[in-house]
Amino acid sequence: MYNLKEIIGRVKTVSSIVKITNAMKMVSSVKLKKYQEKLYKCKIYKKKIEEIFRLLYHYPYTYNKKKPILLIVITSNRGLCGNFNNLLLKKTEKLIESCQKKIYILSIGKIGKDFLDKKYPIYFYNRDLIENLNEINLSNIVDDIYQKFLNGYFSNIKIIYNSCKKLISIKQILPFKMKKMKNPNYLFEPSEEEIFKYLFPEIIKIKIYKYILESITSEHLSRMIAMHKAKDNGIKINHELLFIYNKLRKENITKEILEIVGGI
Repeated sequence: MYNLKEIIGRVKTVSSIVKITNAMKMVSSVKLKKYQEKLYKCKIYKKKIEEIFRLLYHYPYTYNKKKPILLIVITSNRGLCGNFNNLLLKKTEKLIESCQKKIYILSIGKIGKDFLDKKYPIYFYNRDLIENLNEINLSNIVDDIYQKFLNGYFSNIKIIYNSCKKLISIKQILPFKMKKMKNPNYLFEPSEEEIFKYLFPEIIKIKIYKYILESITSEHLSRMIAMHKAKDNGIKINHELLFIYNKLRKENITKEILEIVGGI
């Protein structure tokens, strides 16, 4: 049975948790808006660069279908974001088990690396892209896997991530097909071949950049919802504790009054 002192202690603890979860919700809300704006700008840039790419597109590279697959798995570095990581990692396991070829993992995010490292070979791990997504960090990774693909080390490269619609998406990065647009008599300077050689890795980079942005946006949305629910649950628990506190206090007062009356 609780006593009054224990209940007050619990009320203070839960109140502190409510303040923390509310603060985390507000932080995620601000970050969510920031990454939504970044994602919007990225989509515009991706659309424009793809329009140019379609004018030049031809796929000159060959690849060995028997070679291993590289699977890029995007998770968060931290928890407290609901089922954001759990559902994705379960889907990743099913995808790996259903594949008949050897799979290497490129893990972006600490949660995914800690989980997958126990069972599957990790080709590369990076956690900085989640906290500090920039062109230099991303270029180093994209250039490496792009060259590995061209040299026949991987047969294809796939990515799995949480999209902004809170759905788990699986996309194929390489090889890919893109419908070529009719060339409306443009003059290219430098040559089409040189522009294509530059744009080909750039189009891969912008795709991966967009998917990481979507994952980070989805993470902050999930964390904001999780913290909102945690705050509401904390408030509910506090109300229940205060109800018990007031009931117990009334019982103690009634008992003391009865003892006084009985002693007269």
